[in-house]
Amino acid sequence: MSPRGTRRQNQALGSVLEEAESNLLAAFKKSQRTKHNGLIGNARAKSIADFLTARLPSVYGVATGAEIVDYADRRSGEMDIVIYDKQRNAVVSADPLWLAAETLLAYIEVKTKLTKSELEKSFAGAKKVDALRPFKKKFTLHVVGNNPGQKDDQLRCFRTLFAFGTNLGSEDWLDKEWARVKSAAATVNVPLACIDRILVLNRGMLTPPSQTGTDQFLVSSVFQQWVLNLVNFLARENARREPWDWQMYAKKRTPGWRAL
Repeated sequence: MSPRGTRRQNQALGSVLEEAESNLLAAFKKSQRTKHNGLIGNARAKSIADFLTARLPSVYGVATGAEIVDYADRRSGEMDIVIYDKQRNAVVSADPLWLAAETLLAYIEVKTKLTKSELEKSFAGAKKVDALRPFKKKFTLHVVGNNPGQKDDQLRCFRTLFAFGTNLGSEDWLDKEWARVKSAAATVNVPLACIDRILVLNRGMLTPPSQTGTDQFLVSSVFQQWVLNLVNFLARENARREPWDWQMYAKKRTPGWRAL
């Protein structure tokens, strides 16, 4: 089997993603001019959502400020960015924006600056997602098997913590960041695998499920790696996912019918 990647970077793809990364950093700097924390957060989430909307296949919906609900009315709390299949699924409510747990493919929490407190908030948010029951099941934290012909009905959700910066210094950043990631997960009492990627745009990226990371953002764009990870996940997971059935959210009792 030939490798999926190549040692030689595709210049067209690379230039597009490099431009997008520059635009995100520009939007980040622009939003710093306001002192309103809510506006800052909304602007930064919107810049990432706009990038994804423009480049993901049209089947995917990218929404900001949405809440995820399940059939038992468990809720995720408001999420910065969510991705779902908009062609096969509808939203539960447009205002406020609610999406059914069965439709959630990925979400992104956006942070201005990564701190221990923000890490704990992100793991707490992931814990709420773990409490949801899409199709009356759990979102698994395990990688879905790739064995040909194997039926696998597990559901996964790609979870990203996207930070524009960090309050840690550059020296030994990766090891220090990893130490407080483990501390934050332990504080909230959740597995490390609750978050798939922790991307710090100007520093590097950590992959908690495999307990790996990189700080070589100047050598190889971690933003590009994250985009490819996300796109590949969406293609795999959406192909496996059944469309949402409204009946699961309907009342148990149906109207009494009689012959006419």
